[in-house]
Amino acid sequence: MIGNIFKNNKKKIADLLMSICATAVFNMVIQFAIYPLLEGGMGSEQFGIALSVLSVVAILSGTVGSAANYSRMVTTTKKDIAYTNGDYNLIVLTLSLMCAIGGVFYLRYVGISSALPTLLFVFLIILSSLRYYCDAEYKIRGDFLRYMLFYIAVSLGYIIGIFIYSFTDQWMFTFIIGEAFSVLFVLIWGTTFRKNALIPSKNFSLVCGSMGFLLLSTLIDNLTLNADRLLLMLFVSGDAVSIYYIASLLGKVIAMLSVPLNSLIISYLIKYKGTLTKKLWGIASAAALALGAAGFAVCAVISPFILGILYPDPHIQSSISPYITPAILGQVFYFVSGILLVILLRFRGERKQFFFNAAYALEFFIIVIISTAAHGLRGFVYSSLAANAIRFVAVMIWGFIPPQRKISKKRRYIGR
Repeated sequence: MIGNIFKNNKKKIADLLMSICATAVFNMVIQFAIYPLLEGGMGSEQFGIALSVLSVVAILSGTVGSAANYSRMVTTTKKDIAYTNGDYNLIVLTLSLMCAIGGVFYLRYVGISSALPTLLFVFLIILSSLRYYCDAEYKIRGDFLRYMLFYIAVSLGYIIGIFIYSFTDQWMFTFIIGEAFSVLFVLIWGTTFRKNALIPSKNFSLVCGSMGFLLLSTLIDNLTLNADRLLLMLFVSGDAVSIYYIASLLGKVIAMLSVPLNSLIISYLIKYKGTLTKKLWGIASAAALALGAAGFAVCAVISPFILGILYPDPHIQSSISPYITPAILGQVFYFVSGILLVILLRFRGERKQFFFNAAYALEFFIIVIISTAAHGLRGFVYSSLAANAIRFVAVMIWGFIPPQRKISKKRRYIGR
């Protein structure tokens, strides 16, 4: 029986493994090599400031690039909207430049004002936006081998970048080199930046419209995902940013696994012509829950040992100890609900998901800001856990509620 399952689903299993491998290599390089080396060279306080700047990059670039990525994949299912590479390339370049200009104000807030870091920040925002976006063509084609090689290339770029940092003392070079490798990879082994790269189609305005709600929804999602670094920097200190990041490290690795899983899920769902039944939702929910529970169990057991090796500083170790379990659990709730929300994106649409994410963000920031302002780091840890648990429960309930059917005007007047 197990042999038949593997035989009948050989391609899906291979795609899943390559997708997970892509993100695993990417995140292992960042979490277990790049960040510990940066923390060792910069110290806890300055590393916390760097993390807060990277959170701004993730919010701005992640929003622009991911929204374009998802929009392109969803638009592929809409036969009435034909688009070119130029449509999305122009949108990403324009929005990322605007975001970079706005993000400079945050640099000033954290005390980074010299010309070179500011210029590097602008390049980082633009290149990161392109990286978040440009793997879409591999997911649309179902080419997960290229998808895996894409992230291996980015990881190699980060490793080269950390050596450049050691000579220049400019930590942003670490990430700029990696993001530049992503663009170079797609230039050589893709068509996104070659075929009609800057030529918009006649449907350019429709493409912009299709991105509208996804852009807002992704912005809300990224704000809540990166709120730890921003809120702790605002209400506590750079040191608190470092402590929470390290305590939740393996939980964040689990949460980041949602990226390859979501990519695989959406690539198959765009080909699925059926509806979301309660049975299908129940199976998907059970699978996501089982995956989340297994991830939590593994992370809770191995975190103290892994973190002891990566961050041996006695101050760090004593500070993170009380927060490891709740921080990981909060990330796991976020991971499970994130997978389920991608399924609902396919069947409920961008507009409804935007309103759901807006409601979650409102709930999250009210609970977390009040708790962090009152109780500092401890308040943040437990309030973010509660907010992510509420999100998970809400997603589960929403999936079991059947969508409302639209009633045509003709039918509405029957019987009057």
